[in-house]
Amino acid sequence: DWQQDDTRQGGPDPIPLLEALRRYADRMTVFVQAGRIAVPKPQQFLLSYLEDSIIEAAAPTRGGLFHPKIWLLRFAADDAPVRYRFACLTRNLTFDRSWDTAVIIEGTVADRQRAFSINRPLADFVAALPGLARPPVSPVVCERVREAHGEVLRVSWELPVGFEGLTFWPMGIKGHRGWPLAGRVDRLLVVSPFLGQASLARLALHGTGHLLVSRLESLQALEDLGSFQSAYVLDDAADIDVSRDDEAEADPADYVLQGLHAKLYVADAGWKASVWTGSANATDAAFGSNVEFLVEIQGPKSKFGIDALLAKGSGEARFSDLLKPYVDHDYRPPDELEEGLRARIEEARRALTAAGMVARVGAESGEGLFTVALVSSRGPAGMPDEVNVRCWPVMLGEGSSAPLGTGGSELARFVMTGEELSSLFAFSIEATDGSRKKEERFTLNLSLEGAPEDRHDRVLRYVLRDRDRVLRFVLFILADGDPRQAAGLLASGDQGGDGGGENSFVLDFPLFESLLRALDREPAKLDHVARLIEDLRKTPEGEALIPEGFAEIWDPIWAAREAQR
Repeated sequence: DWQQDDTRQGGPDPIPLLEALRRYADRMTVFVQAGRIAVPKPQQFLLSYLEDSIIEAAAPTRGGLFHPKIWLLRFAADDAPVRYRFACLTRNLTFDRSWDTAVIIEGTVADRQRAFSINRPLADFVAALPGLARPPVSPVVCERVREAHGEVLRVSWELPVGFEGLTFWPMGIKGHRGWPLAGRVDRLLVVSPFLGQASLARLALHGTGHLLVSRLESLQALEDLGSFQSAYVLDDAADIDVSRDDEAEADPADYVLQGLHAKLYVADAGWKASVWTGSANATDAAFGSNVEFLVEIQGPKSKFGIDALLAKGSGEARFSDLLKPYVDHDYRPPDELEEGLRARIEEARRALTAAGMVARVGAESGEGLFTVALVSSRGPAGMPDEVNVRCWPVMLGEGSSAPLGTGGSELARFVMTGEELSSLFAFSIEATDGSRKKEERFTLNLSLEGAPEDRHDRVLRYVLRDRDRVLRFVLFILADGDPRQAAGLLASGDQGGDGGGENSFVLDFPLFESLLRALDREPAKLDHVARLIEDLRKTPEGEALIPEGFAEIWDPIWAAREAQR
C-alpha cells in the first residue's frame, strides 16, 4: 500500500503486478484441468499477460480429472549448476482457507550422463503433460518440457531432515497405474476430505488399528467404517475465521474451501514409517480414473509414524489438537436429486471443453472497439436437457453475459475495447429439475484469433495512463522491487519541488541518482527500464506518457550501459 491509486479498486497495486508479469509470465507454464478455472473479478486487465501460460488439460480416461498439484521450479545462474525445487501439495492454486499439506524438496542437476532411477516416475509425468493438453501446446512449451524431463532425471534431491527415502508416485498416466501403498502396512492413518467405500476397504486390507480423518459429511455418507478402528473430524475451532485475519476486508467469495483439504497417508511397518501426500483423495476416482500425484517419504517410525504425528505437544499446538472423535454413525445416503443435477452440469462442462471454441476478433472500428465472436465448427455437442449456459468475457464481467447459442457456428458475440481483449471467457451452467436448481461457473482459455499484435502494449498504456504512473513504475524497478523505497523517492521529490514542472525534483535528483547507482551496481535493472521505454515509444500515445525531461536523463545513462556491454 505504498501509494493510493484509483485503478486499484481495493485490490493490489497494479505497478508491482505489472512488472512481475512482464518479467516472469513467459517463464511459467501451468497445466490445469479444463473447465476448472475459477471466474475472476472483471477488469483484471493484467490477466492477459498470463493467457499463454495457462494450458488446459484432461485425463486420458473418460470421466477422470486432471487433479495433480505439483510445482517444479528451475533455477539457473552463471557459473553454478542448475537447481530444481519440487513441491507436492494438496492445495490448489487458489486462496482457499483450508488445512493442507505439502512436501518441498530441492536438488542440483548432477554432472553425469546416467539418470537416477528414483527420478524416472517424475520425469515420465513431466513428459506426459503435453499429451494431456487441449488444444496441443506450442513448440516453446514442448521445448521447455523436454528440457525439464532431461534434467529432472539427473537431479540429486536433498531429503527433508530425518527422512531416509523418497519415491515419486504419478498416477493415471501410461505406465504408472500401480497401487502406491502396496508394501507392508502394519497400521495406517488416512487423512482425506473425500472418501470412497471401495478405496477405504482396499487401503485397510492389511494391518490393524487403522485411523481415519475426514470431513463430517464424507464420513456420514459411508455405510460403515469397515476395518478402520476409529474416525476423527476437525474440531470446529480449527476453522480459520477470515474476520479475524489481516485480510478481513477480502471478498469471502475468494475463499471457496475451508476445513480439511489435506490428503495424507501414514503407514507404520516395523521400525519404519512411510508418509504419502499429494492430490489423491481416498476415493475410487483418485486411484482409478484420475491423473494424480503423490510423493512418498520414508523414515523411522519413532519420528514419523502415526503415534509421532498424533502425539500431544508440550505447550504447542499439534495435529491431534485439531481433531475430535467422530461419534455420529448415522448413515446418510447421497441426495439423488443433487447428484443428478451435478452430473448434468459435469456433462455440460465436458461438452463445452470439447467443443473447440475459438474467440474470433473482428477489425477495429473507428471508435476503437472490436467485435469478438465465439465460434465452433461442431458446437457444444451432447449438451444435456434442462441445462442453460451463459457466457461472457472475463474482462467485461457478468453484466455483459449472453446465452450460448446451439445452432450455427457462431455461439455468442461481444463488443469490447483493445485492452479488454482476452482469450479468457467465463461460463455459467445452470441445471434444473422441478423446483431444484444448481449452478456452477468456470473459465475457459480459448484460442484468440485476429487480435491486434499490440494488445499487451494497449494494456501497458492503460495501466500506466499518465506520466506519474510511468515515473512510479521506473522508480519501482530501480528500487529493487521495494514499493516502500520507491514511495520514499517520490516523497523526497514532492518535498523538494521548486514548481519547475511535473515531478521536476524527482527527475533532477532521486531518479538521476537511482539510475546512476543502478549503472554502477546493478546494470541489469536498466535493461528492464529500457524495455519499458522501448514499449512506450512504439506509439505516439505511449511516447506522450514519458515524463517531460526524462529523455535528457535517461538517454546518456542508457548509452553508458550499452557501452558497458
